[in-house]
Amino acid sequence: MGIINRAKDPTEQRVELTTNWAATATGVTLMHSIIPWACSLEAAQIAAWGLSGSPGIALYVNRFIAGTGFTTIQLASGASNFPAEFGTSGPGVFGQSIFGASGMFLTNAVGSTLNQLLANDVIVLATSVANTAVKALTVSLVVRPTQDLRTRFGID
Repeated sequence: MGIINRAKDPTEQRVELTTNWAATATGVTLMHSIIPWACSLEAAQIAAWGLSGSPGIALYVNRFIAGTGFTTIQLASGASNFPAEFGTSGPGVFGQSIFGASGMFLTNAVGSTLNQLLANDVIVLATSVANTAVKALTVSLVVRPTQDLRTRFGID
């Protein structure tokens, strides 16, 4: 029997993109992911282990459009996004806090056209706040593809 209803449940329409880094410091720019298909950013989460201080994490999309050039769009401000500290330890590798996690505050409201990502957009994040470091950092993004049938970088 053929599929009558192609609509997916809202939980099946979202995709999580997660990337991990080791030993990040202040003023570092890291590539999170390359977006394979058009989608909208709906949420983001930070988790960090081995915190020294309280680093700010900013999230950006870098986009190149032929004939127009290169542009950067801020998705989440570093002034608003700090992994919240959950515990303290002795003098660890990078300092005092054991673990922190928090949801990222997106600069633009969910559904904003500035949160619409295109295929081949590059998601990057930048760390800030002087004299801070993280032994291990994880950032997860929740995106919703704009089409049910999609290709990945132009490949079926």
